[in-house]
Amino acid sequence: MGRANAGKTTILKAVCGTREAPQVYNQRGRRIRAKKSILSPTSWRGIHNIEYELRFRSNPGFVFHDSRGFEAGATEELERVREFINNRAAERSVDKQLHAIWFCLPTDQDARMLTTAELDFFQRCNTGKVPVIAIFTKFDSLDSLAYQELRHQGFKHAEAQEGASRRADQHFENVHLSRILEQRYPPKGELRVRSKKNSR
Repeated sequence: MGRANAGKTTILKAVCGTREAPQVYNQRGRRIRAKKSILSPTSWRGIHNIEYELRFRSNPGFVFHDSRGFEAGATEELERVREFINNRAAERSVDKQLHAIWFCLPTDQDARMLTTAELDFFQRCNTGKVPVIAIFTKFDSLDSLAYQELRHQGFKHAEAQEGASRRADQHFENVHLSRILEQRYPPKGELRVRSKKNSR
């Protein structure tokens, strides 16, 4: 789950160890052939359906479902997701069950990191036994802001570089993460995705 450009496709490709685009299948197991642009990371708006399965040839054991982001006032999509989660959580077949929800939240727009609609998910969506993992993508952007702040405060380049990730984490936890954790259904875990150079 997550907004367009939240890094969902990048994460799926990394998990499956591939650079190829996912193949899309409908509820009957028939492959949907779509233009490359539809499967781009900016999302495949024309045929988007949370019931469709996304699979990668390199790792067919994983089956993914993609939800459109919750834009302001888009209660229809939130209800569709809630229904999907409830139905899949109640499935008896292991192949049809929902095993985890990855909620991708980009951090490159500090002022708009969490939308009201996204917070609404954590307030209203009881996912039962299905764990929600909040994945905060593009965390390097917060590191860069923290580095600039430290430099403005008079720290030398090496000192600012060394302390940037710690300051970014503190700011993130105090200002943003706390807002999610105080909701009625907070995530079971969270992950901050930085580039390989600074990965945590």
